[in-house]
Order: sequence, then C-alpha cells, then structure tokens
Amino acid sequence: MKKAILAVALLGVTSLLPSWSAGASTLTLPPGLSGLSAAQITNLSLKSAISQGTCTNVSHGAAAGYRFGSSTNSGTNEAKQQVTFNKSTGEVLLIKGALFVKESAPLITLQFGKADPKYANKWLSIGKTSKDYHAFATGLTFSSMISQVRPAGTLRMSKVGTLHGVKVIAINGTANAELGLTAGAETLFVRATAPYLPLEFAAAGRSQGVPTTLTVTFSNWGHRFSYSAPQGAIPISTTNLP
Repeated sequence: MKKAILAVALLGVTSLLPSWSAGASTLTLPPGLSGLSAAQITNLSLKSAISQGTCTNVSHGAAAGYRFGSSTNSGTNEAKQQVTFNKSTGEVLLIKGALFVKESAPLITLQFGKADPKYANKWLSIGKTSKDYHAFATGLTFSSMISQVRPAGTLRMSKVGTLHGVKVIAINGTANAELGLTAGAETLFVRATAPYLPLEFAAAGRSQGVPTTLTVTFSNWGHRFSYSAPQGAIPISTTNLP
C-alpha cells in the first residue's frame, strides 16, 4: 500500500476487485450497527482499528503486464515490509525512524532510476534528510497506514454479504487521496460483528494517469512487532543511488 510501488505501474489495467456475495434483498444491519449511517459505521470501524494499534496488511495491485504488492507488519514505531513487483523483490525495515531497504537489482532500478547491481540484496540505510526517505516510509507505521484506509466523498453502504467467508458490510466511496489514485473508487469491507474491524478494501483509479487497481487485506490486529536494525547497512549517501 505504497505510492512508491503504485508510481512504477505505468501501463493499462484490468479491473481487479474482490469476489463477494451480497446478502438478503433488504439491508439488514446487525443490532450493534442498526440505525447507523455508512459514515458512522466507517468511523466506528476505524476507531476500533486504531484502538488495536497494530496489524498486518497485505496488498495486491495490478496494471497490464504488471503485478505488485506488499506484506507489512505495521507497529507504532516499527514496521517490516516485503515488496514484490512482478518477479522483483525487496524488504523494508523502519525502526523508530531509522529506515533500511534491501532490494533485488531490477527493483533498485525501478525505485531509484539507476542500475547498480552491486547494491542488489544488500541493506541500505536511508536517512531522514534523503529525498527517498518519504517515498519508502509512507504507509509503514500503523498511524501512517490507517490514514490511507477510509474511503472519501459521500459514503454508501451495501447489504450484509460475505467476503473470504466473513460477514461484511461494504462501504463505497471515492479513493482515499493518500493512495495516490485519481478518478478512483474505493470499497471498504467492514466485519459485521463487533468490534467491526476492517477486513479489506479495494480501490481502482489512475496512478500518474494510468488505470491501476489495489486490494488490501488486514489481519493480526493488536499483535506486537519488534525488530532489530540490520548489521552492516550501507548509508545510501555513500552510494551513487540518490
């Protein structure tokens, strides 16, 4: 769920939305949600999520000829992310503001616009003053990640349905601006049982004018994550990549 990855998906796209089935012909909300609007249900779901403070989020995106995604353990002050772009892979660590990146050679070229295979699969440290810091760090920690989840605009809700075997309510709106998608739509799937945590969201729009789709699934709410800085990381300021 990162703009850095979305920005390199620059060709056409086919629609990629999760498969789910609507419930009964009338909109019947669970007792705990009865009488609430789509916006109020979204607020309740995100409040519940924020109270957990941590989670794992797994994203999958697509453009014609491209598949990209990430799996991120988002904590309060730390995060670990595995990144894929077609067959290219990478890993990102954020520990109390210290950022470390390890990527395969093709992904280094995509991210930095320079080919330098000697840094492939080696840990690089990226300081906060680096122009690349924000692109990598955005969306990693829990507070940064959760700000990207809420659909924008006027919200509407669906009937109770099933997604991945879980009863959910679909909240429809426009794409959250922080996703970097324009002219987009977004659906947030909220669990229909207390505490009504987000299960998944799907968004579709344009990244740098190119049609792009994204789905993000949530799990491991409230899990405590702890990581150590990699030994021997190379300061990016000493390389030719910045």
